[in-house]
Amino acid sequence: MNALESTLQSSKQSLEQRPKAARKILLVIGDITRKGGIERVVVNLANAFVQILGYEVGVCSCFKRYDRLPYELDSRVRLHYIYDFSGAPMHKKAQASKLYKLYYRSVFERVLSYKICKLARDFDFLIDNDHIYLPPPLLRFSRFPKSIKVFHLPFSRPRARARRFDSIVVLSSKQHSLWSRHYRRVEVIPNFITEFAGKKECDSSAQVVLSVGRMEEGDQKGFLRLVDIWEIVQRGGEFASWKLCIVGDGELKSELESKIAQKGLGSSITLKPFTTKIYEEYAKASIYAMSSYYEALPMVLLEAGSMGLALIAFDVNTGPSDVIEPIKNLIEDNDVQAYAMRLQELMHSSSLRQECGARVQQCVEEKFSKSAVLQQWEELFDSLQ
Repeated sequence: MNALESTLQSSKQSLEQRPKAARKILLVIGDITRKGGIERVVVNLANAFVQILGYEVGVCSCFKRYDRLPYELDSRVRLHYIYDFSGAPMHKKAQASKLYKLYYRSVFERVLSYKICKLARDFDFLIDNDHIYLPPPLLRFSRFPKSIKVFHLPFSRPRARARRFDSIVVLSSKQHSLWSRHYRRVEVIPNFITEFAGKKECDSSAQVVLSVGRMEEGDQKGFLRLVDIWEIVQRGGEFASWKLCIVGDGELKSELESKIAQKGLGSSITLKPFTTKIYEEYAKASIYAMSSYYEALPMVLLEAGSMGLALIAFDVNTGPSDVIEPIKNLIEDNDVQAYAMRLQELMHSSSLRQECGARVQQCVEEKFSKSAVLQQWEELFDSLQ
């Protein structure tokens, strides 16, 4: 056992030996039935609170769009739905209307938040991962939990309602510097990953570049520009044996398929549907390519890094720079030529991929282990009580 493994094991044992406080935690999310990074983070956190810390945990999902959960939730976690739209196919169309948005902002949002706050009376801590309206102290129920707001997305502007929370949690040091200018109590608690490379590792000789994410309208994950990058990579034929694999589902998929066909890249780009066995996809690749326009702290980077994949991403405002070395594989945002050139360098050298993968693997294991992150949550709860 090396020094790093010994430190992690000691941290885990220390955490497990701590007395379990009978805390009751309510995690709030927009729709737990959706497939995405935030949904996976909330499920992971709920499971860890129950399984490792022995807390009583509830998850309040504002909406229910689909019948099944995409991620496995511990049976001891109490799941509450406020509105069930799983049998209402017209709901999505209604959501897009201007009238719906006006109604949501002026009336429905407050009704929804009232229902959540009423449910929260039975808990010690409320952790909001969505955008609930928290009433001012004078209008709250007589018994109201300590409230924590988690911002999963990058800072855009100050939000007045966030000041009503007892604490704000952000995922990275860059985010902390932005949010702390406007709010008095801001903590940095990153996401953790559930598996480490001790169980599985990538194949550094594999000629596969992987990218994972929800294919949403607006293309937040930048898959369309990733296709442009791949077109540059494939010019000249040197990397004809390499494949780009994009895993995910969503409204953008048909547009993505059309662009791939239009550029004649169908033989080297594979689109795969969403899978809960994502570590099997990491194991088949040697490079993880992130092309997002914005991120907070992307779970896919942490997971891919824990498997020893070489990582490359655009240097968007926050997120990737907490995991990837800025000088190495962080590319100036939207410089597709530079991105393609660095990707080719990684594809050309197995030893370079191994070197980059080993560095990021160590970073992930030191900063984003489950025991280290849970200890930070416990310390925050202690400070608020």
